Amino acid sequence: MSVTILYCSLVALVFLILWKFTVLKTFILNLWEALTISSYYVCHAVVRTLQRVVWSCNGVKDHMVMAEYGAVYESCVQVQRIIHRGRFSTMNHPRPWDFIGLHENFTHPQVLLSPYVSLYCVTETHAYFLQHPDDVDVHHSRTSPFMYMAQFEHAITLYCIPLGHFHKLADEVGNPQIPVIWISNTGRCGSTLLVQMLENVPGTRCMSEPDALTNISLMDRAEQMSKEGINKALCSTIRMLCKPAPGIQRIAIKSRFNCVTEVDQVIQLFPEFHHLYMYRNMGNIMKSYYKFLHRDLVMCMLEWLVNNNLVSRLIPYVRNYLVHFIAGEESKKRAVRHLADVNFMGYVTTFVGSCVVEFQRLLETKAISMPTLHYNDLMRRPVEVTTEMFELLSLPSHYVQMALTAMQHDTQKGTILSNISNSSNNLRKMTGQDVRDMNVMLSVLGLPDMNEELRLPNGICG
Repeated sequence: MSVTILYCSLVALVFLILWKFTVLKTFILNLWEALTISSYYVCHAVVRTLQRVVWSCNGVKDHMVMAEYGAVYESCVQVQRIIHRGRFSTMNHPRPWDFIGLHENFTHPQVLLSPYVSLYCVTETHAYFLQHPDDVDVHHSRTSPFMYMAQFEHAITLYCIPLGHFHKLADEVGNPQIPVIWISNTGRCGSTLLVQMLENVPGTRCMSEPDALTNISLMDRAEQMSKEGINKALCSTIRMLCKPAPGIQRIAIKSRFNCVTEVDQVIQLFPEFHHLYMYRNMGNIMKSYYKFLHRDLVMCMLEWLVNNNLVSRLIPYVRNYLVHFIAGEESKKRAVRHLADVNFMGYVTTFVGSCVVEFQRLLETKAISMPTLHYNDLMRRPVEVTTEMFELLSLPSHYVQMALTAMQHDTQKGTILSNISNSSNNLRKMTGQDVRDMNVMLSVLGLPDMNEELRLPNGICG
């Protein structure tokens, strides 16, 4: 009996030591990641300050100012060689300061039409493009499941063009001359799989989350530009994303979930586009968000700031700032009264749910008939649903089987968003408080709760 007790005690001690070591190792790795990224931004701030001084002395700044005021179109694009890069979170939308670059020269905007140059982000004043190696296709899922990740990882040159000249170049390019499929979605609903299915159709270029669109959506939500400015930026961005390329017969663009608020403008600007909205039951969406958000260090830090009562009182800015990510004025009015009483996942649910509400409003108030695709329908009847979808999107039906081969792979392999490769690393478990707060906000927004089914009109059911 005593031997058994001793053995069990030793096993428990070893387990405790290993557990403590794992926790300590995780803490050290997270601390190192935070320090590394923080040091990058400090370094970037120092470099930018020094650059401003140097550029003021050597005339670069004067040339940039002239370009910003509409002059020197032939040499309005600043070229910088990228020497370092860093992003604080996978969830961050692209920003110019993701890169540290050294000024090389100024050049003609025609350089931005190269097939090896792609639009990365748009601000209130400039548009930023990236050049990648000739053997890297940043649009294709074999490079990365998401375009903005591929661009960030493989960029070698940064191009900066003032927004006025960006519009002029986009006007020269004109509207897309080939069919375009615009895919809106709730996120975590199989939309990445859908893009990779379409990618298997020969002659189709697919863009999974080109985040210049996300920049525009967030600027619109924060009222950083006028409505006229947003529409012009959106039009120019789409034109540049769809610039002519050899062998491309059609383009499919899947935006992030928050870009659903711009769908109405897209329809008005480009009425010939095909549209599709993909979604899933809210419970499945939010559980999937919960998994990958807790693999991201910055999201975990943000959660702590929101959920800690003392910190929330001392730094109310954090919760107040997050309100800007809610889509639609009506959803914002409904939600604000309840957000003070919910945790971080209540906020995330509000962000996602408000975009679903905005899509419902689009269907109801604008009388727009747009096909909708429920993930469960695609999984239950893949052949029938894909065949009907191809017909609605004017795609050749004989490529249906080829498209369905995308289902045999992990569509988000190599990223924290993959629920397959990261399943064993997901140590965080959803709490009862998380579920309660998510259901509270779903109810406030008038959406089905975590255990109910969400159904939208115009469904593709096969």
